Amino acid sequence: MTTYSSKPTEVAMPVSSVYERVSNPAAFQERLDALPEEVRAKLGAVRFTEDSIIITAAPMGDMVLKITERVADKRVAFTAESAPVPLIMSINLDAKTPESTEIITAIDVEIPAMLRPMVGPKLQEAADKFGDMVKNLARS
Repeated sequence: MTTYSSKPTEVAMPVSSVYERVSNPAAFQERLDALPEEVRAKLGAVRFTEDSIIITAAPMGDMVLKITERVADKRVAFTAESAPVPLIMSINLDAKTPESTEIITAIDVEIPAMLRPMVGPKLQEAADKFGDMVKNLARS
């Protein structure tokens, strides 16, 4: 698998509070709805349920990312269902101080080596957007 990671982002919240928020995707929907329109537009077409994130991406349609791993105060991982290739999106947390948490999101995907130059930049962009989305939703 190839991993595409976002840049580290710090949130001024304890790691336990950030974990509580990111391990319950349904709570994101309420926060997403409360964000300003320009921020929501940057995040794209995304919906949240109790245990999954649903991303609408043309021409693929809906991609469902279901929680498959929860490690308290450390990591939440989502695995893509019915994806054309194996894909895992994860939110990795690190307590920098008692009141500050570093977030790094990652996309692990199995793609043939000859396709990496074509799709790699798009996957890196997706990892960065995923990181922005988590950062914005964790803070709100």
